[in-house]
Amino acid sequence: MREYDKHGVYICYPDNWDMKDAWMNRIDGMVQITNGDGAFWILKKYPAGQNPDEIAEEALEVMRSEYQDMEIDRIEEIMYEKYVTGYSMTFFYLDLMNEARVLTFDTGVLTYVIFWQTGNQLIIHADKEIPTDSVLDAITVSFLRGKIAGAV
Repeated sequence: MREYDKHGVYICYPDNWDMKDAWMNRIDGMVQITNGDGAFWILKKYPAGQNPDEIAEEALEVMRSEYQDMEIDRIEEIMYEKYVTGYSMTFFYLDLMNEARVLTFDTGVLTYVIFWQTGNQLIIHADKEIPTDSVLDAITVSFLRGKIAGAV
């Protein structure tokens, strides 16, 4: 596993995935992690005052404009002491089942948005086949459990 631990953000991700951070500083920026097969995980942070629900809704509208026949589930839950809202989306693209998720939360200091997307893929890790969405969820958990700047 590789680790990203900068600017108040901690994330673990697989060794063979690529990571880049853009414009990342203490109050805004983006980290993107990709696997080379089309799956990606993005974290964006914004200064406080951004409405997490509005950001999630904007992401949902963009996805709806691309994929009209999408199944959508609303997410509202406490995850590692953070009230997280967003959407889970399932849709077909190039005859493959795809999944995407947008999760948002506010710490009072910063607003965070996680967006990930993958096809119905498996990766091999330690001689086991693991669904890519499980890997993306694990990256999310590493972030939510890690050191988050401004977390309460």
